Amino acid sequence: MCQRTKCIPRKFNVLSFDARRNEVKLKRLKQKLETEKDPIKQELLQIDIDEKTYGVANMQLVARDRMREIKLWSTLKKEFNDGSFDTKDVNRHQLDSYALIMKNKAETLTPGSSQPEVFNVLGQLQTIERVKKSGEMIYNKKEQLTHDLGAKSD
Repeated sequence: MCQRTKCIPRKFNVLSFDARRNEVKLKRLKQKLETEKDPIKQELLQIDIDEKTYGVANMQLVARDRMREIKLWSTLKKEFNDGSFDTKDVNRHQLDSYALIMKNKAETLTPGSSQPEVFNVLGQLQTIERVKKSGEMIYNKKEQLTHDLGAKSD
């Protein structure tokens, strides 16, 4: 997960490799077209070239849009950073966010809500409130978190 403002999301990296792979395939298709003598096969190769060219152009548009989103998101985070949220650890606010979500869901329950739905929402809400009250989710060190997950420390 991307936790810093300057990191590149995984999907963006995969898109980069796909675009480069498409560029190489495009070069290969152009080479085949130059040596192909059969007009029908030439036409099919040209269709493949057009398709790959479109794919590369589309990937470039997507990449530009993702970079725009990353820059905009970084700007917004700086602009609205009043110190009330942790910009380094995305997990810090999760418990509060889930509590709000579950409170909203609890308020929308009706007498017509199914029993599993009621148990699910109220059970999660009670667990969140218990965890918040007991402080179970509070951690100060990355090492403690990785230890709790079973990872070996250096």
